[in-house]
Amino acid sequence: MATSSQAAFSTPTGKPTLTSSRGPSSSTLISPPPPVIPTSWLAPHEQRWAFVSIFGLIEVTKIWDIIAPYLITNPEPTWSSALRVEGPLSATLWTLFELSTFFGISLLRIPLLSPSTTQLVKIAALLILWNLACWLIAEPGAFLLRLNLFGPPALGIQWYLSWWPIIRRAVLGEPSHLGGVHHIRLLPHSTATLNPLSVTYCIPPNSNIQPLYIPIVFNNSVPTEVSYFIRSLENGHSTIQTVAGTSLHKSQDHKPSLQITDFDEDSDETDNPASALILRSQQLDVSKLPSIKPADSLAFIPHDLEPSQQILFLSVSEPSIVSLKQAVDRRGDRFHITPHREAVIIECPTGGQFVDHHDGRIIKKGEKSRPAETRCVNDQEVVHFQARGVGELKVNWKKKSKDGIETGVIEGIDSEVQAVDELALARREKMSRTHTVPLRVSHDKSGVHTISLTSVTDSMRNTYIPSGPSTEKVFNVIPRPSASFACPGPIQLLINMTAAFFVQLDGTGPLPSPMDITYTFQPLAGEEKRTTMHLNKRSEAITVVEPGTYTLLDISGQCAGSVLEPSTCRVELVPPPALAIKVESLHEGAMDIGVLANFDFTGTAPFTVFWTEQRKGSRAVSHSKRFDSHHGDIVLQPEQEGMYTYTFKALSDRHYQHIPLDEPPIQQTVHPLANVGIVGQRDGIRKIKVSSCSGDQVDLALEAKGTAPLKLSYFKSWDGKSENATIDIKSGRSVVPINIPSEYGPDSNAVGKMTVVLTTIEDGDGRIRKLPAPTLEVDINRQKPTVRFVKSEKVVITEGDSVKAALRLAGESPWEVTYSINGRSARPITLRDANNHLVFTEAGVYRLEHVKDAHCSGHVVTEESTFEITYKPRPVVALVDNPSLKYESGVYKHKGFCAGGEDHISIKFTVGEAPYELAYRYTVEGRTTRHTLKSAQELGLLHLAIEPGHHRYDFISLGDSNYPTSPISHAVEHDVHSQPSVTFIRPNSIPICLDTSLKGDAKVRLQGKAPFTINLTVRKPASTQLFTHTLMVKTNEWTLDVPYVVKDIGRHEVSIISVTDDSGCAQIVNDDDRLSTVVEVVESARIVPVTALEDLCEGDNLDFLLQGKAPWTIEYSWLGKKHKVSSSASRFSRYAESPGIFQVHSVALKDNQCKREIVDLIRRIHPLPSVKIQEGLDHLREGDEPAVFGVTFEGTSPFSFTYTRSEIINGKKKVVETQTITDIHDNNYIISSSAPGDYEVTSVSDKWCRYPPLSTRQDV
Repeated sequence: MATSSQAAFSTPTGKPTLTSSRGPSSSTLISPPPPVIPTSWLAPHEQRWAFVSIFGLIEVTKIWDIIAPYLITNPEPTWSSALRVEGPLSATLWTLFELSTFFGISLLRIPLLSPSTTQLVKIAALLILWNLACWLIAEPGAFLLRLNLFGPPALGIQWYLSWWPIIRRAVLGEPSHLGGVHHIRLLPHSTATLNPLSVTYCIPPNSNIQPLYIPIVFNNSVPTEVSYFIRSLENGHSTIQTVAGTSLHKSQDHKPSLQITDFDEDSDETDNPASALILRSQQLDVSKLPSIKPADSLAFIPHDLEPSQQILFLSVSEPSIVSLKQAVDRRGDRFHITPHREAVIIECPTGGQFVDHHDGRIIKKGEKSRPAETRCVNDQEVVHFQARGVGELKVNWKKKSKDGIETGVIEGIDSEVQAVDELALARREKMSRTHTVPLRVSHDKSGVHTISLTSVTDSMRNTYIPSGPSTEKVFNVIPRPSASFACPGPIQLLINMTAAFFVQLDGTGPLPSPMDITYTFQPLAGEEKRTTMHLNKRSEAITVVEPGTYTLLDISGQCAGSVLEPSTCRVELVPPPALAIKVESLHEGAMDIGVLANFDFTGTAPFTVFWTEQRKGSRAVSHSKRFDSHHGDIVLQPEQEGMYTYTFKALSDRHYQHIPLDEPPIQQTVHPLANVGIVGQRDGIRKIKVSSCSGDQVDLALEAKGTAPLKLSYFKSWDGKSENATIDIKSGRSVVPINIPSEYGPDSNAVGKMTVVLTTIEDGDGRIRKLPAPTLEVDINRQKPTVRFVKSEKVVITEGDSVKAALRLAGESPWEVTYSINGRSARPITLRDANNHLVFTEAGVYRLEHVKDAHCSGHVVTEESTFEITYKPRPVVALVDNPSLKYESGVYKHKGFCAGGEDHISIKFTVGEAPYELAYRYTVEGRTTRHTLKSAQELGLLHLAIEPGHHRYDFISLGDSNYPTSPISHAVEHDVHSQPSVTFIRPNSIPICLDTSLKGDAKVRLQGKAPFTINLTVRKPASTQLFTHTLMVKTNEWTLDVPYVVKDIGRHEVSIISVTDDSGCAQIVNDDDRLSTVVEVVESARIVPVTALEDLCEGDNLDFLLQGKAPWTIEYSWLGKKHKVSSSASRFSRYAESPGIFQVHSVALKDNQCKREIVDLIRRIHPLPSVKIQEGLDHLREGDEPAVFGVTFEGTSPFSFTYTRSEIINGKKKVVETQTITDIHDNNYIISSSAPGDYEVTSVSDKWCRYPPLSTRQDV
């Protein structure tokens, strides 16, 4: 925030003004115009950052262009190089450009950045100095020469030196030789100002913790007693109170921690009450500031107080209006009370608590948390809260739920006040009142909703933030339920049974509260019944015991609901099933063999009939059978002979189970025929197989029933032949052997099929049953299993590949095959396909050893029992013999060649199959890359790199058409020699003295392989004669040093003719090579003084003339220390900044060349005299004794000095009296005066020196 340098007070009219600390003039505050760039486009801080970024980038570029030549030898030109500061014109243009930029910024009116006119003048002076400094850094020689500071002066050195005291005073301030100011003041009238900032104050209600402090500004004196009026806001009565000055409080030493945001006139409120502590000096509207609270009252003071002003605080503890009556200092003098000053203390706003409003009575909520109140969706209600404050109140509220936060504000909270006296209406806006305010709440969504009051603001812009449970109300809004029957169709009710259907409520999760439903039941006969049912969950069952119609009428609870469809449910009675039976006897000849029972059903399918079968003399056996239609039959035909009783017990359908039947039992004497079946047959057929290792018979397992003895007849057929046979069998289970025909013997190796069919069976009574042809099918396969390779062959494969060797198997799956590899141990494998194969990956001879099928062992076909695999060879690479290659320490080394030449090595690929790919790593100068050499033939060429340096090739892998990669290890190295070149990287810059060897600071850079041989020539000035020299250089850099003694003054040219290096490569001359330099030969250096004076004063200049060629090096001693400086001008000057002895010892040319020793050049510097007037402040009234103060001198007597007396006239300090005192032989002097003003010394002199010189005196 900007800090104002002015103090703010209020005029009698109450409008804020600013009073300058420099004089009595004042000016009314005017709001500054807004920025030219709208703040909606760019915020003020964004505008400031934009200007600083752009202007800073321009200045950084400018500085880089100035210092780049000092950091980089040959900097590349850029777009900004043409704008470099190089002279007075460019420095002037830069100054105008930068000043125009600041002027343009002032027109944009950017907050905190737009300079005023006065600031622009100061910025212009700084920019001139800044660009002069840039010029000096960029071109120091040209700058100094242009100003004639160290060269031949056109105006004389004294003209330049005359400016030094002014510059020194501007930079360093007034020197210490003149010190002290003594003040004499006439005491003015004392004043007291209450509430200097004209703000209002507020005290929280029922607050006895911290009092409120009202500031009073006292001028020119300290009060001992203060009297003031206190006027009550309730009844307007005034009282007078008096306090001692010592009971008034002082302001805090520390700064307040509270801050303010940017004050906006259009804003409705200020966020922080004490934010007015930091105000803009351009605007102050007290009416829009909030009231000051007790915590901030001690810190709220004017910004700039005069030295004669003091601020004290008056303590107030209740709302009222305070004004000063009188104040008295320790001398009994009364202070002048600033009129129309008062401090209004109101009650801070409070409230923001919900209350209950019943029958006109207000019931406050306690501070304990209450549970949420239940409401229904779409309910509306009015809640009440209380707020207390001054004037029209404003309350902010928010409503929080799972869907987000809704906010609102209630404004215009006020009530009418009756005027009981003439001052009541004036106090109306300052009195605090309590209001009960209604707030309408709509519950339109379900969930938990919290309504809280967030702030209470009064008409004085004071804001209170309520807290605690009483500041919020919580509602649990539950949805209105809907109910329906879960009855998709009529409910089936069984006789003497119960049924149920469900009533359902919409939604998910538990019920927020219990519900009641009402429904009616209309039976088939009788009156309608009405029932109310209590629900605790969303689905409840209704139990029914008789047929009829149920109708859902209503749903009730905390929230009334609605009835959805289906709302009716019909219940039907289901009758039990019934059965009608018709019985027929089954006969075989003259005897009964069983019963056929036919059924007709009534009911709902499927039906199940339960009955018992009991043979005389045996236990009853239960049976049941299911029927899917309404008609069916059962054949009751027992296997054994005897008296049987059949009783039908019960009947079941889809709804009823085991309904008893009242049917008479059926009795019958049964004489069954004999019967026989094949054990394990399916659909009358049993199949078995006979292999080569089986016997010559098969066993037939039979299950026979009937009266013994039993005779079985069967029919056997095979390979177009057949025979009939009859055999005796036993009743029950038995095994009968059946002979296999001789054609299918074990050694026959035949394949065929034999069929045995059972035709008839005869019992002991002679009754014959014709059988339904149960059959035994025998598959005969007498072939032995075999195994073989489809082809015994030799296969060549790539290492890592696999081969499928096809097999042929005979026999029955699965087979177990055993094979060996190169005669090693056998490996078994199980196969299930007669045309299978084996997968081989290893090289070697594979041999089949044994085979076994699902039944028997077999043999291997010898002619086709082996399979052989071999690998293809991997590629091989070798380097072709070359006289340029030598094999040393595992590396092939090439002899190398010069830059610009070319060479290659030949590579031979053998064994493998083209195309070939050779992968290698290429390394140069520490950098490694990977490359691949491809060749479609057996011979490849590797072209060697031609860049100068050391090169290495590491062969890492080789691939051909069979193998993508095979690891190898070979290495080749070679060197490429760079062609030698030579250039002067630094020309000679120092002159040499006459009659010395040709040696300078010129530096030569040589490229190539050391050592080098340089041929160069030397040419004298104004001559065509050349002197040739040959030099041996062992390094890549050489500083100019030629064994040649110069005998002539002037410029000598040194040129390089040729250079050779150790590699023998030819020299190359580049376009940018510099092959010559110039060496300047000069005379010796001298120094002579300008004046013959040997005694000088501190601050004088020591001037000398230099002879020889610039620059010069001067060695001298000063203040006991030796110094060595350089000068590029023929005049050497030294400023005597302190007393001491100055002596020149030597002078030389650049780099200490042509040095001359000096013996008798000495100057004595005397110190300047000093004077100090006694510091102090004397307050005089009319009739007092004059003030007496002393003056102290330092230096060599006698002394003389001049002093002035200044007063403030029309707001400016002016000298009204000047006195000069001479011939003072003591170091102290006394001045006595009663004239008011500031006494200062302007000059002083002693035996040797005077300060300041007459040309710099401010009083002449």
